[in-house]
Amino acid sequence: MKQQEIASFYRQISVAGANPAGLVVKLYDAILEDFRRAADAISANDVKERVARLNHALLIIAELESVLDFERGGIVAKHLRGFYGVMRGLIVETNVRASRQSVERLINLFMPLRQAWQKVEQDVAQNKVILPERQADEPRRQTVAPQIEPETSGSRWSV
Repeated sequence: MKQQEIASFYRQISVAGANPAGLVVKLYDAILEDFRRAADAISANDVKERVARLNHALLIIAELESVLDFERGGIVAKHLRGFYGVMRGLIVETNVRASRQSVERLINLFMPLRQAWQKVEQDVAQNKVILPERQADEPRRQTVAPQIEPETSGSRWSV
C-alpha cells in the first residue's frame, strides 16, 4: 500500500467510529490542515499547492454547509451558514493576497468553533448531550449540535 492509501484507509476507519459531532471535528481538522499547508505553500511560493489547499478547504466548507439541518439546528444552523459564507469570502481573499497573515486569520477564526465542536463530541461520548436521531423516512442529514459557547482558552494553531 502506498502512503496515501494507508492514510486514506486510516481516516475511513477513524470516521466509522465517530459520532456526528466527531465527524465535524475531523472535517474542521482537515480544513485547518489545508490552511497550514497553504501557509507553507505561500512561504515556498508554490502557487499550485496554495490554490489546491484553499480550494480543498472550500469543498469541505461546502459539504458542511450542505448538511446543516435548519429544522433541528435552529439559530445555530443559521449562524453556521453565515459563518461558512463569510469564510468562503475570506478564503478567496486569502488566495488572492497570498499572505501568511491572511491564513493565520483563517486559522484563528476556525479554531474556537473547532474547539466548541470538540466539546460537543466529548459531551456526546460521556452521554451529557444526546444528539437527535433522524427518522427512518428522513433523508440522511447530519444534525447540528446544541448551542454552546466556544472555549477561548487552550491551544491555538500557529503557522
